[in-house]
Amino acid sequence: MGIQIFATVISLFVLARAFQKYKTKTIKLSLFFMWSLFWVVAIALVWQPGLTDRIAGILRVGRGADVISYLSLILIFYLIFKVFIKLERMDQDITSLVRSMALIEKEHKDHTK
Repeated sequence: MGIQIFATVISLFVLARAFQKYKTKTIKLSLFFMWSLFWVVAIALVWQPGLTDRIAGILRVGRGADVISYLSLILIFYLIFKVFIKLERMDQDITSLVRSMALIEKEHKDHTK
């Protein structure tokens, strides 16, 4: 029962932080909803561990713990992919911005001669 209380407290803390970030417009509603759903499901699974076994049965996986492992890996790789895409886009934006600034600076230097 101690781990259940600990996991619930941590989950509620993260939920509160997500709500705070949403209220200050740091994250969008869709992202707040996604993380809220994730942590609420985490709390439900902590208090009802038999649910993972039912999900495992539906998905034809041996144990509930295996389902959690597989889904966690899928989620982690998806999030890494999203971060990679965002970094690539930022790299392109920075390159474009530096090019534009260099052209403006060159044009400014040409006019001052």
